[in-house]
Amino acid sequence: MDTTEVDDDPIVKEIPVFLSKALADNLFIIQYPAHVKDGCANSTISKTSIKPENQKIRLEVDVDTSNNYSYDHTMGKQLASDVNGKLGNDDERIFESGLMDKIVLTSERTLSDCSNFAVGIFQDDELHLTPLKAMLHMKLQCDYLDENEKPVRDRTRSTGEDDDEEEDNATPVKVTFARHLPDNLKKLQEQSFQHHSKKSQEEPWMHTSYAPVYDIQAESTRMEMFYQSNEDSINNLNLDEKNYLRLLVPQLPNECYLQSTSEDQINLHHIMTLPLLDQIRTIMKQVRVISFAKLCDILSDHDTTMILKYLQQVAMLVQGNWVVNSELIYPKDTLSPQSSTSEFMCKARDYILLSFTEQQFLNRNTILSVIKLTPEEINEIFVELGIYELEKGWRLKEPPNWNFCNR
Repeated sequence: MDTTEVDDDPIVKEIPVFLSKALADNLFIIQYPAHVKDGCANSTISKTSIKPENQKIRLEVDVDTSNNYSYDHTMGKQLASDVNGKLGNDDERIFESGLMDKIVLTSERTLSDCSNFAVGIFQDDELHLTPLKAMLHMKLQCDYLDENEKPVRDRTRSTGEDDDEEEDNATPVKVTFARHLPDNLKKLQEQSFQHHSKKSQEEPWMHTSYAPVYDIQAESTRMEMFYQSNEDSINNLNLDEKNYLRLLVPQLPNECYLQSTSEDQINLHHIMTLPLLDQIRTIMKQVRVISFAKLCDILSDHDTTMILKYLQQVAMLVQGNWVVNSELIYPKDTLSPQSSTSEFMCKARDYILLSFTEQQFLNRNTILSVIKLTPEEINEIFVELGIYELEKGWRLKEPPNWNFCNR
């Protein structure tokens, strides 16, 4: 750091910072993106459950059925009757009152790793920090309503199938067989989203007690976020400026940025802590298609020559825009959701990109006649690369930039 910059940046105030670890393994930030401010804080939560291993939370929130302006009693009775009616005599009724008098909220993680996040309390000119375990979004869950509609859908489907059989009893049947997978691909399949989702479903819910915001127990728990003098601490302030900054804002390992959350979210602030090549690789894997100008706007702190140098290692130029290499989307020895190998997926995607270099619009059926993959897999490639225009076909997400090609 330049000494002149230090001289021009005087210290205004020194504030002691304390690290409290009393709640380090149990502190969650819970956000309610679909609710107004303080909406859930003022609600009555009747039941809470948690899956500690998978960091999932489930809340049952009471609905105000006495408000005739915001609650439809006729619909509430109908929904409760439909849900309770399909339960057995020994099953616990979901709506005991005969009305749909509660909603269920379940959580999903917003970040795959929160190891460099903390919650702070500033009081008496002191800053007390507690490491964060996880950050969760709460969303509405209506599994009981989905189950209620399932018999109707099944009846409709069976009726339609019966009609088809009456019209034509001899219909061609396409038979598919599961591929025999090598052991290494089986292990990769076990690491897939479906496998982790199954493990999450297998973990039982642990029922917990809920303490309201202003309850004495909640206030007592909040006090644990203040550093206690008897907590173990190690003071090591004999550090240069660079190492001190690294301790304040540590860099996460590369794996953290490549892990997917429920919405495949990547924090841009985290990306900017990576080396330039890794920044470009991570950004390209997220956006898939981008113009050079837009990428330079994101990486405005770096020289355009260096950006272009590294960009050519992870992306290819198509219609004047940059498209991430297929090998980064389908890594070696991985499988698609339909169990096609990465080699087939890369070849199919590369053929589509080659076709885009020859014409601006592509017809999906024409591609299907050449590439021997399932329609779902071909559609997956088109959706991540382009946009469909009626009567024209599929085009890249970014408009052609022929000026960049001619530079």
